Amino acid sequence: DKLKEEGLYNNTMIIFTTDNGMMHGAHGLAGKWYPFQESIRVPLIIYDPRMPKEKVGTLDDSFTLNIDLAETILGAAGIKPDELMQGRDISDLYLPNEKDEHHATASVEVEPWREDFFYEFPHDNERFIASSTALVTKEWKFINWPAYNREQLFNLEKDPLESNDLYNDTSVKPIMDKLRERHDKLKGI
Repeated sequence: DKLKEEGLYNNTMIIFTTDNGMMHGAHGLAGKWYPFQESIRVPLIIYDPRMPKEKVGTLDDSFTLNIDLAETILGAAGIKPDELMQGRDISDLYLPNEKDEHHATASVEVEPWREDFFYEFPHDNERFIASSTALVTKEWKFINWPAYNREQLFNLEKDPLESNDLYNDTSVKPIMDKLRERHDKLKGI
């Protein structure tokens, strides 16, 4: 209300998000450093006065990451992000074909949005908290536990709670191999 009173509402982007989630016993775990959905998914709500009316109030299931927030804020301020930044301006998902001197990327009409992402939690004390990496797609999640020489595979569409590890299911071996290859490429192996 204060932004409206001050005449700033239609010139102000508002972003609501939170820290990643605590496990609270899911998968028999506690803490917030595991590669499971309960820990890595966070809410994100954006009010952007530039957003077309048909997009206001809609849900978008595109993979947005915390590394996208800085580029989004810079884009809204008309500041071009540093070329070393790894995120992407989230407004690319809702603004039509915006690419100019202030935007490092273009709308999804021009440059498709990411279809997967690499997750990494490195830790020095493997006895206390295990390091993990993962490749996440809409349908699949491949997890690597390097200290334990252990991998896991979950079909997120059929098993969103990640209860059924498909690592030993030979029928999905080609999928596992493809995901492992992509995982290793993103990790830089």
